[in-house]
Amino acid sequence: MNIFKLKKEELAAALVALLMFVALNGLMIYKYYERFTRGGNLGFWSLFYGHFQVSGFDCLTYITLSRWKILYSLYRHPLLATLMYPFATLNKWLMEWTGEYNFAIWIVAAILVFCAFYSFVFIYRICREVIGVGRTDATLLSAFFFGFAYVMITAMVPDHFCVSMFLLTMTLYIAGRRLRSGRELKAWQTMLLFFFTTGITTTNGVKPLMAALFVNGRKVFRWRYCTVALLLPAAMLGGWYVWQYKTMVEPAAQHDRMEMKKKFAKNPAFEKKIKTHDAWREKQSGEPLVEDNPLFEYTNVSSPRIKAVVENLFGESLQLHADHLLEDLNVSRPVFVNYRLAVNYVVEALIVLLMLGGIVCGRKQRFMQLCLSWAAFDMLLHIGLGFGINEVYIMSAHWIFIIPIAVGYLLRQTEGRWQTGVRAALVLLTLWLWLWNGSLLTSYMLYGKWVL
Repeated sequence: MNIFKLKKEELAAALVALLMFVALNGLMIYKYYERFTRGGNLGFWSLFYGHFQVSGFDCLTYITLSRWKILYSLYRHPLLATLMYPFATLNKWLMEWTGEYNFAIWIVAAILVFCAFYSFVFIYRICREVIGVGRTDATLLSAFFFGFAYVMITAMVPDHFCVSMFLLTMTLYIAGRRLRSGRELKAWQTMLLFFFTTGITTTNGVKPLMAALFVNGRKVFRWRYCTVALLLPAAMLGGWYVWQYKTMVEPAAQHDRMEMKKKFAKNPAFEKKIKTHDAWREKQSGEPLVEDNPLFEYTNVSSPRIKAVVENLFGESLQLHADHLLEDLNVSRPVFVNYRLAVNYVVEALIVLLMLGGIVCGRKQRFMQLCLSWAAFDMLLHIGLGFGINEVYIMSAHWIFIIPIAVGYLLRQTEGRWQTGVRAALVLLTLWLWLWNGSLLTSYMLYGKWVL
């Protein structure tokens, strides 16, 4: 099955989606074009990092493509820098060929459009082929999903989340088709999904394994399957991590530490400023589960969970806050921001209620149970352990597809007036999300603030 080949019924919706993703990335290029297309022998860290700000997303991919270096946290993204190397090589050649014009923003835009486009296609197919709703409802649910604030933003920012979303939706689609047909997920398929999903974001590696367990059952525990699907790719990623760390990361880190000491010695005021900012960031981040341990660096046991769920998990993730619009938590954004309008809370509550209704309707379906297991893992990670809880909205693309999937089951299980009511609510919510988030996002990209 060629999952990248578009079907006739998908063409119209896919074309509209493609144009939208091109437009979103066009906004990003417009905002940063003058500065970020500079090439040559420049300090790309200062050029990009000091001027890029879209919420708490990183611009490390722009820097990596401008002059290749391992800047990502290796234990969280062991394969990401490697996958970016061919694109960095292409950009280097283009800069030399054109006379120092940097194509990084264009290359990243192309990657994001591809990943967002096929994420849309896979969500459509999940709704259509796995859940079993009609073409119109599948299109509506897909548009609903990409109306979510941090799904829309994920499709245009130079971070790793859009690539992860592409891999996760593809995994769900493949697993869902296997569940519908009764066929097993082969060991080599699980291996590839696990290898690339883990390589992009380590914590997501458990999800292809969950998918294999739901599809194949206890057969995944056979030693041959475990060896091919889990042990082999894990050993490859582990070995690649160690080699990268010893040969490139640690030497570079030692050099950076020496350079920082020199700067501090020459400018004590700079050292004081850095330490003050680091202390403020630690206060913003809350109390970690384990002190002085890089594995628990982003955990948080002190932030209030209910407020985090209301304002961040189901708040900012779905609808942007007008105040402190897309500000960075580590720079100027407060941990919690309230909406100005009561209607935002009404919309949030309605979306959550639709999701819960869909979960009840689809609770006996194996595919819904798989999606719930993924979401439960993320909730344990973010709400339980507090991993990135203060800006949990940034990680939305890893789990929030459970909402349109659940609403899909709600549409399939309801009939008559109830189904018409759910569909009408879905249409109104989709229009609201695109108008609200689209206007705020466009204003930010064009003017740096919300222009009424």
